Amino acid sequence: MRWSRGAARAAALVGLTRRQVPPADSTVVVDAETGFTFGQFITDNGIEYRIALPDPIPANTPYDVVLQVAAPHEIGWAGISWGGSMTYSPLTVAWPNDKDVTVSSRYAFGYYVPPPFDGATYTLLPKGTHVNDTHWQYTVKCSGCTTWGDEDTGYTTLDATQQNALAFAYSVTPPEDPASNISSFSIHDSIGHWYHDFGNIGNAEFDELVSKNSEGGSTGTTPPSTPTTTATTTGTASTTVTPTPTGVEESCES
Repeated sequence: MRWSRGAARAAALVGLTRRQVPPADSTVVVDAETGFTFGQFITDNGIEYRIALPDPIPANTPYDVVLQVAAPHEIGWAGISWGGSMTYSPLTVAWPNDKDVTVSSRYAFGYYVPPPFDGATYTLLPKGTHVNDTHWQYTVKCSGCTTWGDEDTGYTTLDATQQNALAFAYSVTPPEDPASNISSFSIHDSIGHWYHDFGNIGNAEFDELVSKNSEGGSTGTTPPSTPTTTATTTGTASTTVTPTPTGVEESCES
């Protein structure tokens, strides 16, 4: 599962000033189903990656995000690297499991199937999670996706005021055990990276929206939501539970 060298080089640009970073590849959308304002990036084959932030965020502090991914039914698994390359940053990987979606937290130290990672915790938001005949979609709150590292290597925190280099990978081949969030999965069929603008996707009612979308849920027949675009850039396009070994809360498991 090798991510591109271009993605790794892009990750090195994260710390540069806005003037030095290319225009963002994300657009601002409002999701009518969940109420979140997201920054959205769409891959050439129609996988939609959406990210929402709280507002305000104190400077130089870790913060939670809400991630929503909608993928065509033929996609076996889809992943996002929060650091812009496969290695040494949190990876969020997910796949359909019948009428459910399995979310897996990973972290790679080399170019092989990334092992489970307990440094990021995911809370499923049922209202924005469903599967139908054409797409599968999940919505989660992630704690630990925007800051990672340790005292020996140092810590990285994604700048909530500017663009950040992210990366994606996917395969049409399903994982070995779709019901397990520690399942092995195949090498990617395609990879890529993009610049996601974090500076314009703040949600003042972030906690309230998380709470609202944690209630109830879909039967699996609701189609993935179609957000309303509110701004365009120039780029392409609950009960406390013990986390599983991957850092995914029990409610995320099938």
